[in-house]
Amino acid sequence: MRSAMLLFACARALRYARPSRRPLTARRRQRVGASDEARLALKEYSEFGQEPIPENTSEEDVTLTGDAAVVRRAVSILAPYVSDERRDTFQRVVQQRTRHLSVAFERPSNPSNVWACLRTIDAFGCQDVHIVEDSLEEAAKRAAARGVHADPTQRMRGRKKRMTSAMGAQKWLSLEAHADAQALVSKLKSEGRIVAATDLSPGAVDFSEVDWASGKHALVFGNEEVGISDELRELADVRVRLPMRGLAESLNLSVSVGAALAHVDAKGALVPDLTVEER
Repeated sequence: MRSAMLLFACARALRYARPSRRPLTARRRQRVGASDEARLALKEYSEFGQEPIPENTSEEDVTLTGDAAVVRRAVSILAPYVSDERRDTFQRVVQQRTRHLSVAFERPSNPSNVWACLRTIDAFGCQDVHIVEDSLEEAAKRAAARGVHADPTQRMRGRKKRMTSAMGAQKWLSLEAHADAQALVSKLKSEGRIVAATDLSPGAVDFSEVDWASGKHALVFGNEEVGISDELRELADVRVRLPMRGLAESLNLSVSVGAALAHVDAKGALVPDLTVEER
């Protein structure tokens, strides 16, 4: 799917780059932010059917295959449409990305919380996010526990639509959805991760007791109202809690994510580790 989208973007870029199109004026060039050198490279591509190979191309670049090769090709074709400043920003950010820590959510119910969490995760340089999506059945159970027995169908449908929008809007992260806690944990452990779930129940250890830098971890956050499920509580390798010194018993989800990632970062665990192909 991703490859198809990239190829479609490349096709559009090449279509608008044909010499038969109206020429780029200084005003249009300034609007898209492309340099004269980049425009010349695109002109050579459209005239001769082959993009000039940059002088700094390495053997590692040439041997890329599969999706990585498609991405590299797409980047090279679309580069003339990106300003030098924007391109430098992309390169700086991707060189600081990490997959040492994945962040996961089990059945979050507030789209605004999820959106705020994704922005925080992006800011700390974590690349991978997993989510177990909420369901009508689980929403009904939570409502019944509060003494509310009204049909949550309509409200849940609207919330699910907003949740999908919140997840899709964060285009800089790698997002993956799972059907339930079992599927989530299976995926995380297949990547060799230690699954740490945030929990306020007895048996949870303080964040400082986990050696976050010693191996790949996955940090899982539960639902805003009821926390993690009993299933996830059993499947997790360790349950952790943030230190609380006040009268409040819990923190807002997005605040918890920020505080947790700041703690992990302070332990030196959010180190850049993306390979060339991943970048």
